[in-house]
Amino acid sequence: MNIDTQTILSILSLLGIGGVIGAYFNHLLEKKREMELRVVERREDQYKRFLENIIGFFEGWIDKERQKNFMEELYTHAPLYASDEVIKLSNKYLKSFSSKKDSSERDKYYKELVVIIRKELRKLQGEKTDLTEKDINILKLDK
Repeated sequence: MNIDTQTILSILSLLGIGGVIGAYFNHLLEKKREMELRVVERREDQYKRFLENIIGFFEGWIDKERQKNFMEELYTHAPLYASDEVIKLSNKYLKSFSSKKDSSERDKYYKELVVIIRKELRKLQGEKTDLTEKDINILKLDK
């Protein structure tokens, strides 16, 4: 073999190895993207259920089953996917019932929870939100 042929064979073998290494790293990146997407989807689902069930605590909407579902989500699924802030605010919301706080304090926790959830989901989607607690009105059904 002359030098030109050896050089060409060396380059071709390096390209083959480089291609395999490139494909491997591409595979790892794709797996990471899939996992991140699954986490985002699970958080979206969980937060949707949180907000659907928390309404069971509202005057005029009192529903023991929804309350139970909210607490079950908080104690079983939230530790897996929810952010620290969402878990802390949810617990503050529940504690406000045992400490005999008035509904305005609970409403404050609810508004904070909605804003935190929204900001978190928007951030994961690469978007921003300007929604604040002041933008959220809580109208309850008459008893």
